[in-house]
Amino acid sequence: MMKDDIIKKAYISAFDINDNGLKDLLIINTKCLVDDATQRYVYIDNNRLKDELIYYNYYGEKPIYNNILNILLPIILSNTNILKSEEVIIDMVNKYIKYLKREDYLFEYILSAVVYNNVIHKIIEDKNIKYEELLQDSKQRIIGFSIELDKMNTIKFQMARIKAIQEIDKYIDLKIEDYNEEKILCSVLNILYDIYIENRDIENDGIISIKKSILSILGEEENLNIDNIDFVLSMSEYIIKLRKYKINKKIYDKKADPRSLIKLETGESALDPIFNQITIVSKNFNNNILNMTIKAKSGIYELKFRKS
Repeated sequence: MMKDDIIKKAYISAFDINDNGLKDLLIINTKCLVDDATQRYVYIDNNRLKDELIYYNYYGEKPIYNNILNILLPIILSNTNILKSEEVIIDMVNKYIKYLKREDYLFEYILSAVVYNNVIHKIIEDKNIKYEELLQDSKQRIIGFSIELDKMNTIKFQMARIKAIQEIDKYIDLKIEDYNEEKILCSVLNILYDIYIENRDIENDGIISIKKSILSILGEEENLNIDNIDFVLSMSEYIIKLRKYKINKKIYDKKADPRSLIKLETGESALDPIFNQITIVSKNFNNNILNMTIKAKSGIYELKFRKS
């Protein structure tokens, strides 16, 4: 039971930030999880993700900062097996890199995701694990990690791996750097340094989200005074049920188009494949843009449709 509570706290704490774009992606990724009791893991329903992100294009604000690793947290927390979890997050990283057009950072994201996955699993198992042990363990995980690539990319990846190992070694020796938006792995290591050795304040919601999740696993109380708390709480319960393969989630087999919402009038309710039960709160048209406010169980969404 105690582990369930820790996992729920980590999930809730990820939402204790201002950036709605990141919070929306956390919810999207939670809604796309499928529990597979036969193979004992939780994976992402790619068809669902595709449609969710089409909708997100109309209402979401894509995070402009680089450290968005906490969008992986729902996968990490819902999987009990560290290797299965790693497989799913690598697949997820590949999809989001394309979606957010950050291909230049691909290997940096992959290696950072491997480390982050390892850190979360390790501290859930043993919250008394020491800083150095956590880093040594993450280093071993990077050394043992392999990925299928063509020849050109294999060389690039090997170089990125060597660099990652060197970075972890520096942090083991407490030779730290300032936070740097370009260096994703470095910011994960900085978060660990801040938590275990000496705290520094950082104004970046992607980093704050990770920091708060880790701190809550280590015993800090979660802040329940956050937006949309009832829905976030219900999603944290949902993560636990997925972990125990109790949802038996069906694969998404629909095709959704957010533009189909345009025909609905203010006050009307409908069942939408992505938002589920919705009510149209308001509709107005200005500067060739139709603004629609929609109320769903997961929150209030402001959709913008440009006149084509």
